[in-house]
Amino acid sequence: MKRAGLLFALLCVMASPGVPPALEADPLDRLFEQTRVKREDVRVDFPGAASVPLFDAHNHLNADVQCETLVSDMDRAGVRSMVLMPRLYTKPSDGGRATDEQALECALRFPGRFIPFIGGQRDEMGPLRRTWSDPQERHHLLWGMEEKLKTAPYRGLGEFILVHHAYNVPASTQTGGELRIAADQPLMIAIAGLGAKYRVPVLFHAEAEPDAVEPVHRLFKAAPDTKFIWAHNCGRGSAGQVRGFLEAYPNLLCDLGGMHNGPRTRGGYGTYWPRKTPWIHLVMDENGRVLPDMKALFEAFPERFVIGADNAHTPAKKWYGYHMAIFRIMLAQLSPPAARRIAFENARALFAGPGAAK
Repeated sequence: MKRAGLLFALLCVMASPGVPPALEADPLDRLFEQTRVKREDVRVDFPGAASVPLFDAHNHLNADVQCETLVSDMDRAGVRSMVLMPRLYTKPSDGGRATDEQALECALRFPGRFIPFIGGQRDEMGPLRRTWSDPQERHHLLWGMEEKLKTAPYRGLGEFILVHHAYNVPASTQTGGELRIAADQPLMIAIAGLGAKYRVPVLFHAEAEPDAVEPVHRLFKAAPDTKFIWAHNCGRGSAGQVRGFLEAYPNLLCDLGGMHNGPRTRGGYGTYWPRKTPWIHLVMDENGRVLPDMKALFEAFPERFVIGADNAHTPAKKWYGYHMAIFRIMLAQLSPPAARRIAFENARALFAGPGAAK
């Protein structure tokens, strides 16, 4: 009876609001359960990853997406701010039809929550469009972008799709096309000039393949004052390759848009999707572990990375909570200073200005 009484008293203490911290459940446990990453497989260096605020620095907006829905998703995932890159494609299979003004409206209605970009995914920048070769068409596009930068608080330009592999969106009729556009085209150099003039970053997508990398080098050298964000860990390059980019170009950041991986991940840029090539390198393995060479890179250059869910197509937005949870698993494996910079601080500094989060 005495032992039963002690057990009952202990249970009452554990159930009370004043339970000592040592007896509370670890807040990381929910993340491991949600992502199905085995805790024993991961070394946790930053327990605060469960609650650190996040800045989603690579995400998209389509015409069928409501600002209120995004805010609700962000609140559940602990995301303070989100970059909105509108997809202005009009073909139904692209699933876009957003506008720059739609992104701006979200930012104005929800101050501090959204960072609006002038979209680079637009019909006029398709690989066969005259905008790439006709100076008059190029001037018209650039004039429209500059007028918006002059008159409204847009905070970036992009995402510009240059070297990109085709894919199909599961359980959908939507697709993404195969593109191979050299990064040093006059149009891209002119867009980089706008970025420098109005002090906003230019975000682009190019796989870090040999034929694609040399034009990227030429773009960077042609626009040394432009802040560039190279999507998907700088084209999914190897740790050594990305280190070389960061050492050579002080105005370059790598975003980790979609670069998560783990037991529940089915596709996305953090895997060998949509097809495996010799030039694709992962950040995390299928068990959710940050690979050692990538961890060393993040610790060496913590100020040069930002995270992002990269839910380009609306059907993928249902996975938003998982995507941000698996990023928290990534951050948990970094040192606290590096994790905080990558989680939020770098993006906050990058997008300082009208509409930026405080």
